Amino acid sequence: MATSLKAPSTAPMPLHSKQSTNPKEELSTRHYSDDLVTGHIYAKHRDDDTVKIDLPNYISVIENIIEIADQITDNVHRGIEWRMTRSDAALTTSNVVIEPPLCILHRISSQLSCKAPGIEKAHETTLQIFETLANYPWEAKAVLTLIAFATDYGDLWHLHHYSHVDPLAKSLAIIKRVASLKKHLDSLRYRQVILNPKSLIQSCLQAIKHMNEIKEFSKYDVKELPELPSALRQIPLITYWVIHTIVAARIELSTYLSETENQPQRYLNELSEKMAIVLAVLEKHLDAIREQHEEVDLYRWLVDHIEHYQTDITLVLPKLLSGKPETKPLFDGSSLKEVTVHESLLGKNVILVISGLDISVDDLTAIHQVYSELKARDANYEIIWIPIIPEPYQEEDRKRYEYLRSTMKWHSVEFTTKISGMRYIEEKWQLREDPLVVVLNPQSKVVFANAIHLIRVWGTEAIDFTHDRAKALLRRNWPDSTLLKFTHQPRLQNWIRQEKSILFYGGKDSKWIQQFEERADILKSDPLIMDGGSFEIVRIGKDTKGEDDPSLMARFWTTQWGYFVVKSQIIGSSASETTEDILRLISYQNEDGWVVLAVGTAPVLVGRGILILKLLEEFPKWKQSLRIKAFPDVFREYFNELALQSHQCDRVILPGFSGWIPMIVNCPECPRFMETGISFKCCHGGAHM
Repeated sequence: MATSLKAPSTAPMPLHSKQSTNPKEELSTRHYSDDLVTGHIYAKHRDDDTVKIDLPNYISVIENIIEIADQITDNVHRGIEWRMTRSDAALTTSNVVIEPPLCILHRISSQLSCKAPGIEKAHETTLQIFETLANYPWEAKAVLTLIAFATDYGDLWHLHHYSHVDPLAKSLAIIKRVASLKKHLDSLRYRQVILNPKSLIQSCLQAIKHMNEIKEFSKYDVKELPELPSALRQIPLITYWVIHTIVAARIELSTYLSETENQPQRYLNELSEKMAIVLAVLEKHLDAIREQHEEVDLYRWLVDHIEHYQTDITLVLPKLLSGKPETKPLFDGSSLKEVTVHESLLGKNVILVISGLDISVDDLTAIHQVYSELKARDANYEIIWIPIIPEPYQEEDRKRYEYLRSTMKWHSVEFTTKISGMRYIEEKWQLREDPLVVVLNPQSKVVFANAIHLIRVWGTEAIDFTHDRAKALLRRNWPDSTLLKFTHQPRLQNWIRQEKSILFYGGKDSKWIQQFEERADILKSDPLIMDGGSFEIVRIGKDTKGEDDPSLMARFWTTQWGYFVVKSQIIGSSASETTEDILRLISYQNEDGWVVLAVGTAPVLVGRGILILKLLEEFPKWKQSLRIKAFPDVFREYFNELALQSHQCDRVILPGFSGWIPMIVNCPECPRFMETGISFKCCHGGAHM
């Protein structure tokens, strides 16, 4: 949204209003509201770049003129005899070349000269100048008006400077009444208009410089500089007030020369206030644009030095954290001392743990186990926690940060560090709500893009976090990695070694759990089952006391998701038996019940609770098949028959995991791709963590 230039609210009047109740009452700049001014400008004018000028060179010429003229006036005011020397000229004259449109400048100079004081005449003259410069871009309109002013102003003091030694200069100075101008050098009004770093003319010059800088940024994609469009939208209105102010300054200068009535002091004060607002608006936009531009440059640098070039980790990490070659020291949780990036990370593999302050105890525990294992192996690794903390920081945030840091033996980034490389982290590494764990080698190459899922599923077995290691882990039967650790059945390992049929089960409905257990007991007492088709049931989600453990189940589902994401990353998200089974199980997360049938750890099927109960109820219909086939085969065949008779849509809601996630997923029940939806969320500028 563009920053408003509006003055304090008053009832707006037409641009040429004569509605004052007192004929002598002076109009205020507040009568020329931004809406009225811009409406009038856009009614007749557009940003036309038919005629282009070299704006930086024009600015340099204007600065030279005003600087030298101000030196002359300052010395005249102090009564000092001063002559420009060769060295002075060398310092103040640049090699810039401009080809000004002389006829247009003469016309603007004529429009600026000898106008009646007051805001209405200044407004009328400003619109005339807009007409004269119709084929020029907005900022060019402003700079050409200012160079016309600077030409006249510089000419006056140039003539005075040489009037003591040059008869021609003396005659011309008399004609132009420079002596009358000298009388006003002591006045505050003169300094308010011209001879002051914050004068109206200097403010106009600074505004033009800012507009030029904004236009220089317009070569970038607005997607990279989102502040740019709102800044560009301000330029026509700012151009109006710059030209209006130059006109008012030239009228004031004319009153000094002709010794006529000056501009109203209130009007000059209001213009000073208006130009202060103009500069504040431009500076606010430029600060945001420069910050975004720095972010773009940093983003490109990180892309190059992480993805394309081999760059030492001690150079990349400071740039990622602070955008600079140096960054604040890291806190070493093992020594409780600050250490520099160079001394602690040189030649090391680095594991970045990027998270908000809501990182879970489970994740911290798993990372701590990895840290301990790495130290036990004397591995060449360092772990660094990068906290993403929303601004402004709250005291509770600091307390939470201090607590979390106290639990970590590895390195931590300082609390107040604003992560400069957030765009890269979010776009390339895809940081979302979930913690992100990125493994980098000593040359900053990404070894594994998001190892948090490896750690959640396999813990220390995931070391050394390579794709080859992940592939080796994925070659195991998935129940071995995702089911066995979530039960406290003491006889489970014996059953696995005996390759028994095992029904792992769980669910949200205790009634379903009870019905399943009762019907399973009925089956186990049947002679056909007892005579070689025996199976065991194992409840998922009970603690050592045999009670339901919600935290254990939460870790269970996180592990299923982790396995699915790693499998999709390494193998791909297209349908495969393992991926289908895991995805099917995930889709049952909110079901009353579910069952995984395995022989040892080899999966046979994953079933929805309602079908499993029906299968157990209809045991008499399929029990005779046990005479010729093994229990798992008969169980699976009859389950598939029931599944064909019913249809229920599968729904999978992907959590806000960081890192790559599959966008195309095959349905676990059929060959079709699952439909995807779109969700929109805005944090209104706050951190998303």
